[in-house]
Amino acid sequence: MNTQIISIRIAGVITALFASFHLLFYWLFDWKVKLQNLDLDTWAIFHTFNVCMDFFFILFAFISFRYSKQLINETLGRVWLFSMIMIYSIRIVCEFILWGYTQMQSPVIIILCLIPIIGYGFPLIKNRTNN
Repeated sequence: MNTQIISIRIAGVITALFASFHLLFYWLFDWKVKLQNLDLDTWAIFHTFNVCMDFFFILFAFISFRYSKQLINETLGRVWLFSMIMIYSIRIVCEFILWGYTQMQSPVIIILCLIPIIGYGFPLIKNRTNN
């Protein structure tokens, strides 16, 4: 197995962990209580977005393991890799803008986002230098 596939699969593991974490948000953050003051539309949008993100993370973790070679070799695969890099990059930016950097959790979130950025980015950079 080459380093590009290993890189994508490591990123896939982190993506699967993000999926698992998002699946637990309702209970971990006590959304039944904490979100009860939201109006119905906002509450529905909030949950819909989280369920969609759960699906997206699960799908991309699956694609990372099942279709690693296609992600490297196909144009659409490289677009998917770049898309994942952007998702995790935006998450890092949001850590600073929306949450404000905190000493305890921010470094963990940033590192957990940097791993897939590097994992999904390595094959893009390697292929670019090989062409």
